[in-house]
Amino acid sequence: MKLSYILLILNLFASLFVKSQDTLALKNLKNITCLSIDAKGNKYLSDDSYTLYKYNVNNKLTTNVNNKSYGNITSIDCSNPFEIYVFYKDQNIIVFFDNMLNIRGEVRLNNLQMNNVSCISRSYDNQIWLVDMSENKMLKISKSGKKLIESNFLNSINQMLTNPFKIWEQNGQVYVADSTSGIIAFDIYATLVKTYPINTYSSVTGNSTHFYTNQKGSLILYNKLLKIPTKVDLKIPKEAKLAIHNENIFYYFDNKIISIQP
Repeated sequence: MKLSYILLILNLFASLFVKSQDTLALKNLKNITCLSIDAKGNKYLSDDSYTLYKYNVNNKLTTNVNNKSYGNITSIDCSNPFEIYVFYKDQNIIVFFDNMLNIRGEVRLNNLQMNNVSCISRSYDNQIWLVDMSENKMLKISKSGKKLIESNFLNSINQMLTNPFKIWEQNGQVYVADSTSGIIAFDIYATLVKTYPINTYSSVTGNSTHFYTNQKGSLILYNKLLKIPTKVDLKIPKEAKLAIHNENIFYYFDNKIISIQP
């Protein structure tokens, strides 16, 4: 009875989740591939023509840079608004930009014998979290390439973890999202904290209380405490990816960024 009541409340919350939506269409882009929003509300995004863009809080283009030699951009991390981490998975390179998109440094992971890195992010102390499938571990390294922390073997935690596509640090925990087996939470010393059996497919974001994921065109809220998913009364494109800033959720596809205001 108690569980039924909780589910009823969660479903009611999900049905009331979306109060309004705002759509931003960027005319000079055709296909947004990555989006990250810093603490000030600046948007950093990429397209499939190897270009990295910065838009200010008024959605005006501030600057952009094209680096074809690095290839396609896999992820952008602007959790430090003064140092942007950009991962180029195909080339296995992390490039550091300042907030005007000037290059400040890079890490060539192949030179560190890390040859199968699936995802990276910034740590709270401006080092690097990454998942290296050649070692089957989550690692924290310095920008000079020194190993600082490493987890146990990931397949000892979850044998189904075969396709990790996103890593991020938030509120003292490090999350690894896998497209087939869900999300694994570690503490900042790479010790396992919890697992979340949620279908993430290829896009997920989160805040202190919930994960948000696009499950084949349905926006799903996943309560971290209760480990219960609920479907939001909102259909989004199946290919849409998700981002978050403050309490607003964003989904993006083609040249559009849509803000969901709960």
